[in-house]
Amino acid sequence: MSGSYVETPGVEITDELIRTIVSSGGYTHPLFNPTPGQRAEGVDAPLPGQGVLLLAGGLVEQSGILDRAIALLELRSVVFHSMVRAGAWLRVRLTPGPVRHTRSGKAIQEFAWQVVDGAGAAVAEATAVMLMADPVKER
Repeated sequence: MSGSYVETPGVEITDELIRTIVSSGGYTHPLFNPTPGQRAEGVDAPLPGQGVLLLAGGLVEQSGILDRAIALLELRSVVFHSMVRAGAWLRVRLTPGPVRHTRSGKAIQEFAWQVVDGAGAAVAEATAVMLMADPVKER
């Protein structure tokens, strides 16, 4: 996918947000559940990758670029580059990509998601395939 991107608003990753996602998601791996002793030694839990994708999806919705979206059909080629910890800021660079039309007149369109931290370094990338009422033009 080429072209310019739309950048979403950002979200601050807090320890409370990580704990809420870990607890609500039922994560049991010790990486996401430091013991009280480990926490006292400064060990903190990273945000699970699925949490990164969850937050990215919300940020993408806030961007307004997908106001004519009907449904997320597929996430593919998801790659995580680094762990996300409390104190980070995340935003998504969203690039519209190829479109194919359905017989019913709707569009299936790919979007490149690049989740970046406050310094602009990529922490995750994915291709989202969306069912659209109207496609978004590549910018």
